[in-house]
Amino acid sequence: MSLWQMSVSGAVMIVVITVLRALLLERLPKRTFLVLWQVALARLLVPFSVPFGGSVYVLVQRGTQAVTGTNRPAAGPTLPGDFTAGMAAEAAAAPHPAAVQAVPVWAVIWLAGVLLLAAFFAAAYRRSWKKFQMSFPVEQPFARQWLQAHLLRRKITIRQCAFITSPLTFGVRHPVILLPKKTDWRDEATLQYVLEHEFVHIRRFDAVTKLLLTAAVCVHWPNHFVWVLYALANRDIELACDEAVLHRFGRDARADYARALIRMEETRNGFAPLCSSFSSNAMEERIVAIMKTGKTTIVSVLLAGALVVGTTTAFATSAPASTEELDRQMNQKASHTVTEEETMMSYVNPDDGKTYYSFDDGKTFTPLTDAELEALCPTQDIEWWTYDEYKAWLDNEKIQLQSMLGERGSVNGGEEFVWTQEKIDETIALYEETLQDIKNGMMYSKTVDGQDDVLVVYDPADREMGTAAITK
Repeated sequence: MSLWQMSVSGAVMIVVITVLRALLLERLPKRTFLVLWQVALARLLVPFSVPFGGSVYVLVQRGTQAVTGTNRPAAGPTLPGDFTAGMAAEAAAAPHPAAVQAVPVWAVIWLAGVLLLAAFFAAAYRRSWKKFQMSFPVEQPFARQWLQAHLLRRKITIRQCAFITSPLTFGVRHPVILLPKKTDWRDEATLQYVLEHEFVHIRRFDAVTKLLLTAAVCVHWPNHFVWVLYALANRDIELACDEAVLHRFGRDARADYARALIRMEETRNGFAPLCSSFSSNAMEERIVAIMKTGKTTIVSVLLAGALVVGTTTAFATSAPASTEELDRQMNQKASHTVTEEETMMSYVNPDDGKTYYSFDDGKTFTPLTDAELEALCPTQDIEWWTYDEYKAWLDNEKIQLQSMLGERGSVNGGEEFVWTQEKIDETIALYEETLQDIKNGMMYSKTVDGQDDVLVVYDPADREMGTAAITK
């Protein structure tokens, strides 16, 4: 998948999740939407998709075919699920690699945006990190008791810092819960809520999720929907943590937890990316969600699971490749023979595992099974050179070429030349390269269907890619 296709399909998922969130946020477990955001992140950052017959892009593909009357996509952005024709057309239209190609202006602008955003986030995190390094470890009996009751494989550290006004968590391998210097250690009830909230962040690796959100924003910065993802996913990380804390302490703790949240709210004193903070911009949304938190029932869990599975299979997958073009070609001609002027090209589509072939120099590609390929292009009777046979032929050819010194020869097109020693040496060197290729495993045809004026070269090492060359 291209970056553009990833961005478009990711935007579709973001719109769908945003609508579902607006309708069902108070009816389903909050973590439901966090999982959906993570699926959207995968759609934005993973450069391939899984073909599925139930994908919504099957309908898009059928609509495109109905409008254009062809298996290839209509003009404009290629939609997920029908990429192969577009990829093939781009490959065929691309100039020779040796040609000097100008870098598109949009690519330069996109890359500049990526680098600027990455530098911005990195600088913001570095500033925060320097402040965090000026913190000091907590030596409080309550903190020690809490840590002993909340053991993880990753060692958690509680520290205090004079440069923050509300608790936060940072670090993945060595997570740190950072508390304000003015923390009241006598208010154990509030501290229980605060530390439990940060513990949920650590246990769920929310720092990694925030890192992926930042990466998605940097890579897809021109896509406005990705900024929506960044804002709402960060909100839902906090909502899911609030819900987990209330499940730990019970619904009766809702009012106390909400008051603790309000007391710990800060006037924001800086941008700290990749850190999980107890406070949030959407404080009102969090308070309302806390007060409306209900019991998690089996029905709500099943509905949440169905929503995640349904949304993922419908919008995070791609449409399988269409076979209509293959049927049309099979009906038009029962067989096809590759002529001397044609070159057969092929590649394997990682989305569906099928091999796509072209008989018109890459203008169109069609998926074919081995049986279908055999029907279109009957297998030729090829006799291959062995190393010893070619070596014996070359030894004799060297004698023949040396005997032609000073004689006239001609090449295709009738152009004449004189066999000089330099030309003889060049010709022998080419033959010796072929001999070395055969020794290394390359296969060169001796005869093709009984004829020796057609050369077929085959590299078994490239068999998985399906590459072959047929030349005159």
